Amino acid sequence: MPTTRADAVIAQELDELLTKSTPYALATPQLGNPTIHDFVKGLILSTNIIDVVDKHLPNGYRANWGQVIDEKDGNTLSKECDIIIYKGKPFKLIENKSIRFALVGKKQTKVVIQVRSGIQSITYEDRIYCKKLKKFVPQIWYVVECCWANSKSRAKTIGRELKKTGYNQFFYFIIKNYNNQTISIGYDSFSKFIRLIKNMR
Repeated sequence: MPTTRADAVIAQELDELLTKSTPYALATPQLGNPTIHDFVKGLILSTNIIDVVDKHLPNGYRANWGQVIDEKDGNTLSKECDIIIYKGKPFKLIENKSIRFALVGKKQTKVVIQVRSGIQSITYEDRIYCKKLKKFVPQIWYVVECCWANSKSRAKTIGRELKKTGYNQFFYFIIKNYNNQTISIGYDSFSKFIRLIKNMR
């Protein structure tokens, strides 16, 4: 729980982010509580996180959806990245009413953030994604809206497992107990996330 005024402001920011990012809020009884496609849920969450990151990054840094390009290695492109934090101008920025997609030079890239709606355990896809991206970026963070765990200790175990896989940081915004469906808000995890963003070097 927030202990200082600064903590309270960050906590409010997380509350607002969760409110904006939960696509289930769009469900209506008339439509039978429709489920939004996972890609769309992820895109909503990633976009909202980028908005938060942008507010806290030091001058000269930017955050975008995109790919990392290795110009020295035959213009090789990384896999698609939910969020890239980089310094300076991108190699190329594709921007219109519907999309903002950046190609970012390998040397400019500081962190790539993989965003997921939920995690209960590490998947094969998580491992492969991290392995393929490691040759393009110095750090890969894993951010999840909902960590399905019975306790904070289980969430910490998932974080340790992700680090063994190659991820440098793990952050969750809520913990949901899959037995009794109780929810606890990850204010501490979000606060650490913001602190690292602010201190980006």
